Amino acid sequence: MVEKVYGIGVGPGDKDLLTVKAVNILNSVDTIFVPISKEGRSSVAYDIIKDVLNEDKKENIVELLFPMSKDIDYLKKYWNDAFNTIKEANGEVALITIGDPTLYSTFSYVWSSLKENNISVEIINGIPSPFASAGRLNIPLVEGDENIAILPQGKDLEKYLGVFDTIVVMKTKSLGEKLKKLVDEEHKNDYIVGIVSKACCENEEIQMGKIDEINFDEVNEYLSLAVIKKIK
Repeated sequence: MVEKVYGIGVGPGDKDLLTVKAVNILNSVDTIFVPISKEGRSSVAYDIIKDVLNEDKKENIVELLFPMSKDIDYLKKYWNDAFNTIKEANGEVALITIGDPTLYSTFSYVWSSLKENNISVEIINGIPSPFASAGRLNIPLVEGDENIAILPQGKDLEKYLGVFDTIVVMKTKSLGEKLKKLVDEEHKNDYIVGIVSKACCENEEIQMGKIDEINFDEVNEYLSLAVIKKIK
């Protein structure tokens, strides 16, 4: 049975943003578990770490399948399979995840099962994509007494737009349609929108401007994030 599991955040995409602690642990554990969304598809998280691994560690990589689906009952089977695979490993292991393990991460799907089975877990934080994206946009997320909301896929955006000083939307699919429906002509210039696709990667794309100035179709993909700020 596994002795200890490290949930390691590998940051937004640039290997130079890996923490020293993450690199040290990755090169010390017995097995590195890598999440993939489909058989045969490469892992974004593994692509980030592969160049910092010692050669012997590259022989101890195990892929875990976490399909893209909103069907929780369907997904639970894969989460349970991943947990059982980790549980049966020997020694200390790591499960890597893009961004940070505590924020909408793959690691969260097995975290509770590990703790329920009294398996030692240690979280190694990585740079979360909202912080990395704000840096790439060269803007503060919040200042002074401003407030912030983080919404997956823009869920309940209509409730929070205008209430929070800053809204971070994780995954920007259909965001342009939502904003244009929610914000009338009179108030379209009240907001500045920054969108980062594949933050800190070689194929990163950045847009920033008023709602009507953004080409949302160009940044409408899984690894896109938007920062929406009220102009004061």
